Amino acid sequence: MAEHPSQPQFWDTRYASGQTPWDFGGVPAAVSSFLKRNSKTGRVLIPGCGAGYEVRAFADAGWKVTALDISPAAVDLARRNAGADIAKRIFLADFFQDRLATAGFDLIYERTFLCALPPEHRRAYVQRTAELLKPGGRLVGFFYFQKTALKDGPPWGLAWGEADALFQDYYTLERDDPVTDSLPLFKGRERWQERTRNKRSIVG
Repeated sequence: MAEHPSQPQFWDTRYASGQTPWDFGGVPAAVSSFLKRNSKTGRVLIPGCGAGYEVRAFADAGWKVTALDISPAAVDLARRNAGADIAKRIFLADFFQDRLATAGFDLIYERTFLCALPPEHRRAYVQRTAELLKPGGRLVGFFYFQKTALKDGPPWGLAWGEADALFQDYYTLERDDPVTDSLPLFKGRERWQERTRNKRSIVG
């Protein structure tokens, strides 16, 4: 049976073989800019944290970080990169299935997590992020756009205009900037976006 991106083995295989073209190797410029612009801190969730370079950056800026990944290899790497004092905030966990603090986060940081999910999981992603954020909380990060094609992923991009319909029930788009330091895999197709969670209740 072929490995599937929803399974930890899919990602473990790629980390073990060094096939990680999504790995930035550090903290992107847009994250550094965001942290400088936002002195107000709180609880941030980083799902699909991968190598976890941003975990340390958010923690150093004063945020209380919870980071998670389904891949044991990714979690081990993220803990090493974050350092011993931050490693305890990085968990082997399933964003969709494991228990997290409902409506407990002020911020969710997105990078290469949504585009790693098969497109049929997108609605569940939006509802799960909305469930985990406080009203007025924010979903911020990097969003990858291209015409969706199942055979071409991951990464699976959003079709242009698709994000508006996908997020409109629970979020208001507050910022949308081009990304200037994208990796080759994402070049010309990444946007830095910031969305604010509205007060609408989750529809089961």
